Amino acid sequence: MGHALEECQMLERLALSYVGAEEIIALQAFDSLTQTIEQFALLFQRLAMQEDIQDVIMTTNAVDRMTLVVLREALSGCNQTSPQNTGDVDFF
Repeated sequence: MGHALEECQMLERLALSYVGAEEIIALQAFDSLTQTIEQFALLFQRLAMQEDIQDVIMTTNAVDRMTLVVLREALSGCNQTSPQNTGDVDFF
């Protein structure tokens, strides 16, 4: 997540360098995306420090199916259906 955050910030700087002052408002989506990534990074960092999950191993299939959309819905309580075969650990 830290790497994704750095890339998002780099892309924002790059985009800002190519748009005029009147178009800067159109790039506000970068702020929202950056904040979301920062929150996920903080969540994962806190989870990583919990002893009871440090030995948990997620299946590759579960990791492949987990997306930011799925995490955002789960964290906001909007996740109506849980994806099947998501692994042995249910964080939410």
